[in-house]
Amino acid sequence: MALPARWTFTTEPRAARTPHVMLVAFSAGPLADNVPLSLSKFGGPSAELVGALDVRTIPRGADPSWFEGWRHGSLRTIAADDLGPAALAELDLADHVHVVQAAPERAADLGYLQAAWAVARHVVARGATVVLDVHAMIFHRGAALAPPGAALDVARELRIVFETDSTRDDGAHALHTRGLKKFGAPDLVALCSPNDARLVSDVIAQLADAVARGDDLALPRHGVDLEPGTTWYAIDDEHGLADILGLNNAARVLVDERGRHLVGVLARLQGDRDRPKA
Repeated sequence: MALPARWTFTTEPRAARTPHVMLVAFSAGPLADNVPLSLSKFGGPSAELVGALDVRTIPRGADPSWFEGWRHGSLRTIAADDLGPAALAELDLADHVHVVQAAPERAADLGYLQAAWAVARHVVARGATVVLDVHAMIFHRGAALAPPGAALDVARELRIVFETDSTRDDGAHALHTRGLKKFGAPDLVALCSPNDARLVSDVIAQLADAVARGDDLALPRHGVDLEPGTTWYAIDDEHGLADILGLNNAARVLVDERGRHLVGVLARLQGDRDRPKA
């Protein structure tokens, strides 16, 4: 059986990228040792890329409080939403974690990410039932991982989060990605109102897909054309929103053409469309 086509950048990044991938798989008991790691069967693009991964197993008894941190607090809420009752019960039964990490210093393509998922499939075949994509904060049922020959699906690799709480005077909510660190790129953040969320989410999803596939965000600001005469910009995270949101990654912030946050942007766009042309 042939090896899968290697995931590549659609656009070659101008600067070398240093991504980080961390997948955590959970099992009840040790993994079976009678399942060979077949690159073609599990979707590994090359033995070299699989061999470069850092793979280790940690039993709960080695550090119970650290272990429990993977399935309590905010991660517990996410797991309940992502997994459903049956898989959540399997997560609770787990007493071993299997950590798969990729950290190439100069990623030539996206094969490192493809290799990490191949090893995750192998771990599932050996008995793991749940896999957490740490940077994206997405839990996957082991049986529902993408098939070995699947093409890169950036939407599957990222989570777009609309924070329901707002403590700002302007009522802004943060809408942001999680997971672009796996591509060696900053996450994207916007501050908007609930009425703006669908539009802003669509724009961020399209921009994130392009960035993940190799597009660079120009400095000091990167233009994003919405429609003729309307441009938003991704600018530096001057106010530390990445830290406030706990992204564990750098971030760029999406603003309008005047540098304003996107609170009420949908109404502003509609007003511009309705305004009589000179």
